[in-house]
Amino acid sequence: MCACSPAFAQAQESVLPASQEATDLPEPEGSPLAIDFASDPILNLAQGAADVDEFRRIVAAALQENAVRREAEARINLAEAQVAEAKSGYEPRVDLSVNSFRTIARDFSNDPFNLLERSRPSKRTDALAEVEYTVFDFGAINAAIAAAEARLKAAGHDRDAAATQIVTQVVTTWYSVFAYQSLTRLAEGFVAAQDDIEKAVDNRIAQGASAPSEKARVASLRADGEIRLAQFQRRLASAEARFRELTGMEPPPLLRRAPLLEAGRFSRDFVVAAAADAPEVQSAEALAQAARIDVNNSRASQAPRVAARIDAGRYGVFEDREDYDVRASLNLRYRLFGGGGRARIDQAQARADAATATADRVKQESERDAAVVWADVDALEKQLVALEASYRSARQTRDVVFRRFAALRGSLFDVSEAQSAYLGAAVAYIEGLTELDAARYLLLARTGRLLDLFEREGGNAE
Repeated sequence: MCACSPAFAQAQESVLPASQEATDLPEPEGSPLAIDFASDPILNLAQGAADVDEFRRIVAAALQENAVRREAEARINLAEAQVAEAKSGYEPRVDLSVNSFRTIARDFSNDPFNLLERSRPSKRTDALAEVEYTVFDFGAINAAIAAAEARLKAAGHDRDAAATQIVTQVVTTWYSVFAYQSLTRLAEGFVAAQDDIEKAVDNRIAQGASAPSEKARVASLRADGEIRLAQFQRRLASAEARFRELTGMEPPPLLRRAPLLEAGRFSRDFVVAAAADAPEVQSAEALAQAARIDVNNSRASQAPRVAARIDAGRYGVFEDREDYDVRASLNLRYRLFGGGGRARIDQAQARADAATATADRVKQESERDAAVVWADVDALEKQLVALEASYRSARQTRDVVFRRFAALRGSLFDVSEAQSAYLGAAVAYIEGLTELDAARYLLLARTGRLLDLFEREGGNAE
């Protein structure tokens, strides 16, 4: 995105929504079976979200300056110019030419057979005007206009499809940054927690409850946490770089979760029916319509053409001569043989058949993809319920094991297993939450509803 663009400046004035508190692993509590999960920082990620209007403005700014969007706009301008060119067939064609000559040298004998040549002036300037208007062409001009308008319609749908793709990329990247920022903080907390475990192990060793070799287990836990932290940091760096590329803005350290603009549920039949009218489907159908019209245009171009013509000439413009003539004519042109007319009709028909098949394929793929995403959303919703239950259980189990370990009961192996299981449950919950949110937006994109949501309440993505 150009740093000097108005949209970029407006986006920079908007402060990216950031969370006020980091999402860390909660400390073990004294009453594991009476934990208040309403204040759990991991589960609260599903409750908070960025401001809807601010989110719309950021996405709209990214959309406005994206090169893909500008390319689609240029193609619309091209299609509009092609429509204007086709409509110009209704207008008369006017040509004006000026011819001037001067004889450098000549010599004719006094022969009656070269009387015409001897009568020519030594210099003369002529002005000629031609006006031609097509009277009847068996619908060739109408077909050309209809085909151009169909392609203009396709270009408009292509723009909507490109805009939908950009918005989907921005939203998906937003969720990636949010997820990996949260996961990075969790991994950092996990690594820092090994200090407390190491102190507890030292205390148990001093009391004879643990062997000194258990310190190696603590080092192994720390190494595992550092490996996971490095992996999350690498993915976070990639997501933030992508975020900067798409929005032109620097993501804050604690980016808030993107809001759900429409959280309602849809039936599978509704999703499939809506996908049949998605922008890419309508574009393919418009191109197929244009190709079918081209067949009629090819046939009409081989039919007779009737044109009215007026030719006017003024001879000796600068020689002060009053010579002129004006002629009107009606011309019929019909090519009987040659020129490959039949072959051009066959080519147009083949292109129309291919375009129709392409439109059918795009529609089938759109319906299939929408059905797959709908099933994915349904499965992810059920998965999130299970992941939340697993997280609650893992946290309670960790706290129970930590209490036993502090009371000199249990082993370090139990602690490491409980801590790792709890971290894994937290990671799985955050990943499941962001996957569900991203899938919901993808479902809106597949049904062609995503742009409509960004155009509401002043958040015009156009």
